[in-house]
Amino acid sequence: MGDLRKNIVTIGGGTGTFVVLSGLKHAEGVSLKAIVSVADDGGSTGRLRDGYGFLPLGDARQALIALADDTGAPLMRSLFNYRFPKGDINGHNFGNLFLIALTDILGSDALAIEAASKILRVEGQVVPVSDRPATLVAQLENGETVVGEHLIDERILGRSPIVSLKTKEPALVSPDALDAVTKADMLVLGPGDLYTSTLANFTVTGLAEAVVRAKAHLVYIVNLFTKTGQTDGYSASRHIEEITRYIGRRPDTIIMHVGAFPDDILELYKKEDELPIVDDLPHDASVIRGSFADVIVAPKVAGDTVPRSLIRHDSMKIATAIRALL
Repeated sequence: MGDLRKNIVTIGGGTGTFVVLSGLKHAEGVSLKAIVSVADDGGSTGRLRDGYGFLPLGDARQALIALADDTGAPLMRSLFNYRFPKGDINGHNFGNLFLIALTDILGSDALAIEAASKILRVEGQVVPVSDRPATLVAQLENGETVVGEHLIDERILGRSPIVSLKTKEPALVSPDALDAVTKADMLVLGPGDLYTSTLANFTVTGLAEAVVRAKAHLVYIVNLFTKTGQTDGYSASRHIEEITRYIGRRPDTIIMHVGAFPDDILELYKKEDELPIVDDLPHDASVIRGSFADVIVAPKVAGDTVPRSLIRHDSMKIATAIRALL
């Protein structure tokens, strides 16, 4: 008898994809694959990429941790997420160092991810969107060009809007990513920084075309807050417009959080000039509204240069909403 499991493929990176995968791996009758960006050049990932020239593995590490077995390897999951607080490796993540070592030993990023998946008893598969690293280039409305994911990701108040996103060097979608999209029953985009986490994947030649051709149900999870320097003033519909413009296909289902946030947390976001995303989406069957947020005050780790979100989507609530669409 054939495999009756539904193939769910996430496309993204960072904390957003981590949250989605963490919830979905508990769903019965589901086979998971995570397509992750190869354009990350910030923090520990960026330093290792510069030093070794391998694929940036930060997003792959996040996905591996999310899919790791909860009962069989809890210590390994904690270890992969450990960030060194001092010394020559201050700010480096153990998981990133481990993956770089595996790549050096085994000879390829794909074999490194496969080996790490076995060690972590991963329930699914992590697939880089391309077989080679890429450098993001953002063209701004005022004519300025910003090169590098970490610079595009900087919180710069009043920065001119992004009008186009591409890669500096040619990048082709990997065969494994193409196969995952082709066989998917559902594709899940977001949550995550619109340009540097979600759309970064679609600067790789061939991915957008594959998603347009795919028979899979396309789901987009709208972010909870705007991002200074990227999506200032963006409403929910503006996010959808950008997704549609870059991919060439509008999401079939949109998941939108509704509900108030604690005032003290809102004040912290306001200090960064970030606000809850305004819901101006149509009231029809394509939009699923609900309380999908979870307040997590992430402690600052010494040496970590990447800002961490305070409010994230609830992994189990998101998984329940997605599972209901299958």
